[in-house]
Amino acid sequence: MKTFSWKTHPVATAMLLTALAFLLCHGLYIAWPDNYFAWRHELMLFSGVELIMLMSLGMLLGMRPLWLEKLWGGLDKLYGLHRRLGIAAGLMLSAHWLLDLSPRWLIQLGLIAPKVRHGGPHLFSWTSLAKQVGEWAAWAVLGLVIIALLRMVPYGFWRKLHKLFAPVYLMGAFHSAILTPPAFWWTPLGWVLAVLLLVGSYAAMMSLRRKVGSRQRHVGTITAIETLPGNMLELRCAVPRWPGHLAGQFALLRLDAAEGAHPFTIASAWQGQGELRFVIKGLGDYTSSLPGRLQRGAEVVLEGPYGGFTGGREGLAAQGAQVWVAGGVGVTPFLAWLQAQWQPLRAPVDFFYCVRHAGEAVRLDELRHACERLGVRLHLLESAHGQRLTAQALPSMAADVWFCGPDGLGNSLQRELASRPQPPRFHHEAFSLR
Repeated sequence: MKTFSWKTHPVATAMLLTALAFLLCHGLYIAWPDNYFAWRHELMLFSGVELIMLMSLGMLLGMRPLWLEKLWGGLDKLYGLHRRLGIAAGLMLSAHWLLDLSPRWLIQLGLIAPKVRHGGPHLFSWTSLAKQVGEWAAWAVLGLVIIALLRMVPYGFWRKLHKLFAPVYLMGAFHSAILTPPAFWWTPLGWVLAVLLLVGSYAAMMSLRRKVGSRQRHVGTITAIETLPGNMLELRCAVPRWPGHLAGQFALLRLDAAEGAHPFTIASAWQGQGELRFVIKGLGDYTSSLPGRLQRGAEVVLEGPYGGFTGGREGLAAQGAQVWVAGGVGVTPFLAWLQAQWQPLRAPVDFFYCVRHAGEAVRLDELRHACERLGVRLHLLESAHGQRLTAQALPSMAADVWFCGPDGLGNSLQRELASRPQPPRFHHEAFSLR
C-alpha cells in the first residue's frame, strides 16, 4: 500500500500546508467572518494565497536552479512538477474566479441582497486597477495553461507562448500585493506570501531578461556530423568551457536560435577534453531536418549538464543485480555509462536493447565490444523478427531496472514489474519538458 508523502505528492502537500497555515492565522490573528460577503472575502483571500504559492513555485522551478534539480533527481522530474503546479494553479484560479462572480449569480436567484456601497465615484483607485489587471491576468493564465496541455501545439509555438507566463505572473503579483488586506501581511503566512511574491517576481524578471539557465550555458563548435541508420544523426561538439558531466546526463542543445533548445542525452562519458557526442533521432520536422542544415564548424549553444539518470553507473559496485533496458535512441545514456567504466563490473548486469532490426542499432559494434569488456550480458531484440520485450524476460532477482526508451514500453514494463512479489526499483527519465 502506497503511503502519502511530500516527495510523492509535493503539490498536494504544499496546498495542504498553506491551508493549515491559513486556518491557524485565522484562529490567532483574524476574526472569523459572520456573513456571506465576509466569508466570500476570506475564501477569495485563501484561494488567492494558494494561487500565488503555486505560481511562485512554478516560476522558481522554471528558472532551472541546479540545487533544486539535484534535490529532485533531475530536470525532467523538476519539469514534471512544474507542469503539475501549472495545472493546479489553473484549477485554483478557476475557483478564485467563481468566488468573485458568485454574488451576482446569488443576487439574480434572490438568495442574497445586494451589498450597499457607500461613497461617491473615484477618478482613480489602485484597488480598481488591481482588480482589472487581475481579470486580464486570469484570462491569460487560463488560456496559457490550456494551450500548454495541448500536445498537438507545435513545440516552437508553445515555447514562445510559454514566455508570456512571466509578464502574466507580474500582473498577478501586482493584483495580490494591492488587494491583500494590510492586517494579513503581519501574520506569519503574510510574511511567507511576501517572500513568495519576491521570489516569483525575481524569477519572472530573469525570464524577461532571458537569463534563465545562463550560468549553465556554454558555446561550442560542431566538429563532426555523421548520418546513422534508422533516421539518426551523430553529432560531435567541442565545448572548451564545458564543466564536465556524469555519464547519463543530458544537455539542452540549441542548434537554431529560432527553434530554441531541445534536450538530448550526452552519448559519451566525460574525458576532460571538452568533446561531447549526441545521437539525435528524426522524430519531428525539426530533428528530421537537421542532417541537411548542420555544418561542421557551426556554433552550438549547450546548457547543462542536467539529469539524474546516473545511478546505474554509480551503483555497479553493489551486490544487487541490475537490468538496463533501451529502446531505439534510448541507448545513448547506456553508451555513456559503458564508456565511463574501466574495469569489469562486479554486479551482474543484463542489458536489453530493443530495435526494429539490428541495422538500426546505434553503434552496435561499439556496444558489443564494451559489454564484452565489462562483462555485461547484451540481449538484442529485433521487433522486425517478432521479438518483444516483456517483464517475464527480465531476471527475477534484479534489484534495479534502468529504462530509457518509448513511454509505452516503459509504462508496460513498470506495471508488470510492480506485480512481482519483490518488485525491483524502476528508474526512468521523463524526457518531455513541456
